[in-house]
Amino acid sequence: MNMMKNAWRSIAIAGISAAIALTATPALATAPPPDGTNIGGCDSTLVTPDATACAGYYTGNILDGSSTDILNQQNAIASLPGPFTWDGNWTGLVNAGDVITTLTNTNQINFGTTLFGQTIIGAHFGNIQDTLGNTGNVSVFWLFDFGTTGANYVTLDNTRGFSNAALYNTDPRGVPEPSTWAMMLLGFGAAGVAMRRSRRKTQLVSQLA
Repeated sequence: MNMMKNAWRSIAIAGISAAIALTATPALATAPPPDGTNIGGCDSTLVTPDATACAGYYTGNILDGSSTDILNQQNAIASLPGPFTWDGNWTGLVNAGDVITTLTNTNQINFGTTLFGQTIIGAHFGNIQDTLGNTGNVSVFWLFDFGTTGANYVTLDNTRGFSNAALYNTDPRGVPEPSTWAMMLLGFGAAGVAMRRSRRKTQLVSQLA
């Protein structure tokens, strides 16, 4: 009888041990894709004004100065509609203040200056949900056209998980400064005077002939 009890006790202990081992063994999971993998689903309406186009979402935070992240940024920018390229000078962006790590007025990516024309903004979010229900640790690149009016900031409609942003201004000249306009007008005026003098000389020569 005791032998039977001992046998059942051994079986029970072995079963419990096996159950504990199974519980403790983590389930095999698929490895996450590498940073910079385009999983799609980006939304151009998550910012105000709406972006003209967007690229991404890309997995991970690829807004950094590592060679891999720079290449990822270049590929993302090149994928936007239009002949856009970036020289890969991340240090230049940082030194120019074009890498932004905090929001102003709760939800604004503030440029600190007025940007004109076509501008690309990359942003990273630790946890954002788009209109398709996608969430995750993602980066996105938006294309804006601020025209000749310009803009000092864009507003995020969802700030959850915002980490950092980078500005890739594709139209750095924007609208000429007033002094530049004055020089251009003077130049046009001088050209007009020269043309008038040339016409007068031509007329005078014709009369003498």
